[in-house]
Parts: sequence; structure tokens; C-alpha cells
Amino acid sequence: MEFDEEYLAGLLDYCTRPSLEPYPMTTGYGLKKVLYISLRKSEILASVVRKFLENNGIEHQNTRINSNGVPEEIKIVRNEDIINFYDIGSGIFINIAEKIEYLNQLIREYKGQNIATDNELFLRIYAPWTKMHSHWKNKKYTLDYFKEEFDINSVENPITCPNPEYPSTISTKYVAGAFDGSGNVSLVMSEDPANNTGYGMNISARVTISHPDIRVKPNLINYFQDNDLDPSITENQERIEIRFDTIDDVETFIEYVGQHTTYLYPLCDLFFTQLIPAYKDQYHTTKEGFLDMIRAYEEVAPERKRAKYTTEFFEEKWDV
Repeated sequence: MEFDEEYLAGLLDYCTRPSLEPYPMTTGYGLKKVLYISLRKSEILASVVRKFLENNGIEHQNTRINSNGVPEEIKIVRNEDIINFYDIGSGIFINIAEKIEYLNQLIREYKGQNIATDNELFLRIYAPWTKMHSHWKNKKYTLDYFKEEFDINSVENPITCPNPEYPSTISTKYVAGAFDGSGNVSLVMSEDPANNTGYGMNISARVTISHPDIRVKPNLINYFQDNDLDPSITENQERIEIRFDTIDDVETFIEYVGQHTTYLYPLCDLFFTQLIPAYKDQYHTTKEGFLDMIRAYEEVAPERKRAKYTTEFFEEKWDV
């Protein structure tokens, strides 16, 4: 199966973590450039991403494999593969655009140079990278750590941060990729004495992005406004969460975006064709309907290890 370029860019934009990792050497410290791609413990995403990389001649390695033999994370380490990855997503990426542009710049300008023997050059390269990661906490290799290690008080002439090309608009397929990479649609259960069952049920869709680039929010907002969607948005220093909590908004969002997803497609299809119509018909207000909807959801939903409200919980609670 072939996948749209913008879908893949949206997926990789929110599953990929570009990294510039210091490591000790006998002559000083080197800097290792790596791209880590999280696969959400999904065999489907693992297959999609690996096929995409293989088709583009990008070598990759498994870093974590689950008990079923499915990769949960892969990494790209060769300079030429990082450049190839950058070239494919340039002009489409938003969230990782600045970081991967910087790695591309370093590879092209400093390939073959021994950074470990030049402490000042090391700091000139590493200082802009730490600025891109203001959220770092409890990290050993900070800029101050290396200033003290090298006995250098200030960084002279740090490498200029890149100005990557950003898209003027984002497509539905890009949003579908972002949704597959960091989103979900779910049944939300809670105690509600006002209902005959003693419990309430809502349907919600969300996209949660940790430490997003500053351009992510306005691009997504513009897309949703253009499509008459009005999600609620909460954000703090750690993440931004975009939520659709009304049944009509969830239905419209899934109608636009769900058909272009891969990982979340079975879940989107279940909600759009069965659970949302059942919810609108008030089927969830009876114990039988409530349980039927949870059973259908659990058959398709990703693993819910910490979920309190499960089929077993309500069967025991209601003795059915």
C-alpha cells in the first residue's frame, strides 16, 4: 500500500525526535546526531514507517522491541540517511522543522571535523541546540555543564540557528498523520448520579503534543477554522492538547480526518458508523446499551492497561 507524502510527513512530524547527543571521548566530547521514531506500540505504524524508510533507501535500526516482536521505536543514525529524511519532509514538517534543519546544517558544514578536539567549536554547535530545548530538566549534559567542564565562561559566535521552510497551509492528510502520531478518539466514562445507570458516557477526540514547536498551534487552528471546527485547546509549558468534546464536532472531525488515518482508522470507523449513531440514539443511557458500547470499543481500542471503567468493572458492578 502506498501512502500520501503529506500523511507520512504529518505522522513523522509528531513521532520523530531529532537528537544531538554529547558523548565522552578520549580527546573530549563528540556529538552524535540521531533521529528517534516512536511507533506507539503499533505493528501497523511500524510497518508503515519501515516500508516508507526502506522505499527511500533510509537505513534504520530497532531500539526497542516489545514481547510480540514489534518495534516500539527505531532510530536513524547515518548522516546520509538523516539528510535524506530531511529532504523528504522539508517544507512540510512543522514540529521538527527547526531541529532537523539544524542537524542537516551541521552534517553538511562540519562533516569530517573532529569536534572533540575543539571545545569552543563544540560549545558553538551545542549552545543553539540547548536553546531549542528550553524544557529540558534534570539533564546532565547542559550548556552550563560544558562551560564548567571546559572552563569557558561564555559561548562566542554560536552557530546561527536555521530558518527552515514552513508550509503556508496544512492539508487534511497532514492532520490525519498528526492524529495517527499523537491523537486518539475514546469513550470517556464517569460517575453521574443523574443518570439511571449511575454513570455517564461521553465521546472525545484529541491530539496531544508534547513540547510542540511554536508554529504548531496556529497552523492547526487555521486548519480547523477553515473546516468549521472549534476544538477546545489547553496548553502549558509541557504540552498542548486539542480536544473535540461535543458529539457533532467529534463526528465532523472523524468525517474529515478519520478516513485518511492508518493506525486509528479501525477506531474512527467504529465511532463514525456505530458508536456515535448509538450515542445520538441515547443507547448508552441503559445498562445494556452502555455495556454493548464499551465491549465494541474495547475490541478495537488500543490497549487500555490503566483503565478503571472496563466491561469487567460494569459487569461486576451491575451483576450482569
